[in-house]
Amino acid sequence: MRLQLIALAACLAAPRAARADGDLAVRGAYYKERSTRVEQPMLDARFDVGEQGELRAHMLVDSISSASVAAGAEGTPFDERRYEAGASYLHTIDIVRFGGGVRGSTEPDYKSAIANLRGEIALAQRNTILGLNLAGGRDTLSNEGAQSDIIEPIEGRLWTAMGSVSVTQVVTPVVVAQATYDLVRLSGFQENPYRSVSAGGMLEPERVPNTRLRQALQGSLRAFVPATRTTLAGGYRFYIDDWGVIGHTPEVRVIQEIVPDLDVHVRYRLHHQSAADFYQPTYPTADPEVEPYLTDDAKLSELTTHTIGVKLEVLASLLGIRGQLGQARAEAMFEYITQSTYFGNAVAAEIAVSFPLRY
Repeated sequence: MRLQLIALAACLAAPRAARADGDLAVRGAYYKERSTRVEQPMLDARFDVGEQGELRAHMLVDSISSASVAAGAEGTPFDERRYEAGASYLHTIDIVRFGGGVRGSTEPDYKSAIANLRGEIALAQRNTILGLNLAGGRDTLSNEGAQSDIIEPIEGRLWTAMGSVSVTQVVTPVVVAQATYDLVRLSGFQENPYRSVSAGGMLEPERVPNTRLRQALQGSLRAFVPATRTTLAGGYRFYIDDWGVIGHTPEVRVIQEIVPDLDVHVRYRLHHQSAADFYQPTYPTADPEVEPYLTDDAKLSELTTHTIGVKLEVLASLLGIRGQLGQARAEAMFEYITQSTYFGNAVAAEIAVSFPLRY
């Protein structure tokens, strides 16, 4: 393992050298819980453009098999695929980096498009980085997957606006701190068009507010211990929105070099949130005058999750491969997630191989 924190500080403190290179990564991700399975092949690429530009692009496919949320956790199974592609560009002029990107995805009943602008400025001899990110998007959704002549078609649009500010500070050559504030406003159709809620002894379509204001404040600290070649990382995220959900998410990571070019990562993450003000498993009445909103969405309930993960990361040079291919990197990750909702516990896994590019 390289001196990760020293390397990070160097990246913050110095402009990029003039070169033409990049990397290409191929990933395969897997997620499984009680009623949902997701398989996700991904392709990510990064290219230097001239001496001051960086271009990134990605493509992925989600293959989703799940019980229909219209009938809760044990509904009728369905299979669908989601396709996503995106690209971004960053340009560096002295102490300033700026750029933007676009991303779009499509699946049978949901289409999404988002664009963002991003800027950074390096201050205090490049030991302090201030960042700003602005994004806007539009989603269109329907209940096309219901596939029934007796179900009334539902269509909706959702608009997203996001602003984010961050500060990254090199505290010492081996300690880096970061803080980020996010503000997101959602406006439009936010119901799940397949979800029915038990209200007044009948099943009623979900009803939620047309707007949602979400805020999050996150802080993190990374430190490298040269004596043991260990990187320690900790973070905490506080979330609140005007639907009444309040979330707390602490996380710790340990990255340990086993031998040169072989690292092991260990991660623990806790997430706890309160329920939305209007969430109920069942409602005594569906009368809008009494219950303007109806939802039994588990993601809006009080919930707690624990995530424990491990990842191995190895360079091809450990296997005796030299030259450019010796910098190829392989990763294997496994996580186990306990969830307090009816979704049940889950597992996640990922395998990735990245190759350096020279041109």
